[in-house]
Amino acid sequence: MKRILSAFCAAMLVMFVFALPVNASEAGTETAAEYHHVLDRDGSLSDSDRQSAEEAAKAVLEKNGVDLFVYLSKKEMPEPNETGGSIYQSYAATDASVVLMVDKKGAYIRTYGRAEDIFTKDELKLILKQVKKQEKTSAKCLKFIELTGDSLTERGVLPIPEGRKLPRLVDDAGLLSQSEKYNLISSLDSISENRQLDVVVVTKNSLAGKTVEQYADDFFDYNGYGYGENDDGILLLLSMDTREWAISTYGRAIQIFTDSEQQYISDSFLPYLSEGNYYQGFYRFAELCDNAIEEYNANGNSRYSGNDKPPFDLPVAIVGSIVVGLIIGLIVALALKSQLTSVKPQAMATAYARPGSLRLTEKNDLFLYHNITRVARPKETSSSSGRSSSGGGHSSTHVSSSGRSHGGSHGHF
Repeated sequence: MKRILSAFCAAMLVMFVFALPVNASEAGTETAAEYHHVLDRDGSLSDSDRQSAEEAAKAVLEKNGVDLFVYLSKKEMPEPNETGGSIYQSYAATDASVVLMVDKKGAYIRTYGRAEDIFTKDELKLILKQVKKQEKTSAKCLKFIELTGDSLTERGVLPIPEGRKLPRLVDDAGLLSQSEKYNLISSLDSISENRQLDVVVVTKNSLAGKTVEQYADDFFDYNGYGYGENDDGILLLLSMDTREWAISTYGRAIQIFTDSEQQYISDSFLPYLSEGNYYQGFYRFAELCDNAIEEYNANGNSRYSGNDKPPFDLPVAIVGSIVVGLIIGLIVALALKSQLTSVKPQAMATAYARPGSLRLTEKNDLFLYHNITRVARPKETSSSSGRSSSGGGHSSTHVSSSGRSHGGSHGHF
């Protein structure tokens, strides 16, 4: 009997949860099309209040790319998580949603999709605390939308543009905390928008049989990354099962991030990855990308495009070499002098030779070795390898599975 009763209750709960979005539009005269973000089940708001909240939520969606929903009911909800999840699945136009639910018992805020990585629990508690302070239901709705929208704007959260499927940070391997995620994605979005070139970080636990280079290229191509008409962008991929990394560049990024530029960048962030400090490594990668783009925009070429070597301060190098040489020479001279304290100088060279100690009984001429200098003949680049060079920029390129030409590099960490 208990099993039958439990099954019946569970079935009723599921029916109630999935019926919420339908019932939410029955109050008054509104429809789901008219009030997409405000689901007033029992007519708690006037038409003008619903309209104000709806317009405020739409403004946040257009500015920050996050759906904000308000669900109002005078009855008690059996399970806020299920209610919010049903609203997210039924009405969300993006992969990031925040839902405010108010019933006769209290108020609740839940995040879904990408929004789970944007807001911390403590911040949601602070927003909910301010919402509960409002006496009128309409004021609760507007306060929720206002505070949540302001938080998104402060972080620099931007909507995913049409054509791109994913944000500029995809941490499928779960290497970052929530606070690290929204700090990093804010930095990536800011750099990408300011420099008009996508800077992307991706982490994966496995690569589904692809090489790390292939996966990085395909992830860039098939998820709509790339800024502007030429899809300019750079992507860093980490594979945790093989402990590999790869950089993939496309469009203008191929000229900016030459082979040596990539080596300089990877040498800077790889020590952090090897130590497990992933957030600092990714932040360093983004920072160096920003510097490289700024240098290219200012001078029209990559920092290392001339001789493909990092620049150095020649005067400092010369002075340093002289100082080091003098110090080493002084140490050697003092060491040799200390070994000659018992020897007195002689006027004649014969004083240093022992009479009869040298006898030549046989003479032979032996040919010991000879030196041959060879210079290799320059070879033409083979097209069968799928790689080529972009010329003066020293950027090696290859063709991805989509048929597009990418630059890049890869290795282990």
